Amino acid sequence: MSTYAALCICLSLTSADLTVNTDFPGGSGTVVLLDQATRSLTIQPTPHKDTGWECWWYFQLSGVTPGEEITLTVKSMVFGLPRWAGVSYDNKTWKQTPPGKADKGTVTYKLKFDQEKIWLAWGPPFQKSDAEELIERTVKKNVGATKFELARTKFDRPVPALRWDPPAKEGVKRRGIWLQSRQHAWESGSSWVGAGMVDWIASDDPEAKALRETTRIVYVPIMDIDNVEIGAGGKDQKPHDHNRDWSAEPVFTAVAAAQKGISEMNEAGEFNLFIDLHNPAPDDSKPFFYAVPANLLSPERAKKQGEWLAAAEKFLGAEKLSLAKDIKESGPGYHPLWRQISKTWVVHNTRDHVVACTLETSWNTPNSTQEGYQAYGRALGKAIHLYLQQP
Repeated sequence: MSTYAALCICLSLTSADLTVNTDFPGGSGTVVLLDQATRSLTIQPTPHKDTGWECWWYFQLSGVTPGEEITLTVKSMVFGLPRWAGVSYDNKTWKQTPPGKADKGTVTYKLKFDQEKIWLAWGPPFQKSDAEELIERTVKKNVGATKFELARTKFDRPVPALRWDPPAKEGVKRRGIWLQSRQHAWESGSSWVGAGMVDWIASDDPEAKALRETTRIVYVPIMDIDNVEIGAGGKDQKPHDHNRDWSAEPVFTAVAAAQKGISEMNEAGEFNLFIDLHNPAPDDSKPFFYAVPANLLSPERAKKQGEWLAAAEKFLGAEKLSLAKDIKESGPGYHPLWRQISKTWVVHNTRDHVVACTLETSWNTPNSTQEGYQAYGRALGKAIHLYLQQP
């Protein structure tokens, strides 16, 4: 008998069967191949008809013998093939795996774990329960934040949101900001950036205190709750995704509610900044901003946008994830529904001093972690405070 055959027999007698489980919110992963003898498995994102890109995967793996090598191969479109996957021993704290080896349409990871059950994912998941926990802990700090339900989805799920609405003070002009994450469900890193920002705003930092006491702030951690909860990608879903829905007659209730909230702040003269948080393409190694085409900006709005980008560069550029100096434009050549993208709607429906942009935070880097994203969110909060201090 060969040494390899003897090893396979030994493993089959001493190792528990590897088992994949996706029966939890956000779970995704269809088993293509599972070889108990070689301790290898191949999965692909679970398909959901008409729900957009099949790039999100997130599953529990049990039956692992501590210290053994597991080979995981993921088959997906390129957006589903991170060089570093997410791994967790408790489904709460996430780290990165060693880098995988990419091939055409696949990435393969060689992995070892210290316990029998672990969770693996495209990146650190952020589910509805995480949004609710973020909001609850912020409210409990008694720093002026309140929770509210932005909308209820097509499948009757609540869209939880958080706001600060400080009382007006004589002689002090209130400012206003609206931030949101996950118009594309798979982009979980954007919610962790938002969480870092919220934790900073609720902190003891004097600048954070000044910001929340003078500024109307709204943050929506997950816009596309339905696809996040079933583990679908969301981008390019039918008839279109949330970020192509900003029209006079939106399909999604969360978009309609966001339009209403932004319009109310704008009409009150208390709206200054809109930021839509996203994750970009795998080769975008540095975060960057998307803006509307420059020819759509009034001179005042263009001036304010330049001031905002300078404030962002000061803080975001100093982070490990860094910040690309050049902004990108999403105009006619970007997408047929470019006029229905959120920031474009904001530019067309708010006063000339309002800045609207998309922040794309890189996901395929060694710093694209829970800690890295949240640090970036704290820096974003500081940039917002600096920007709003300007006349």
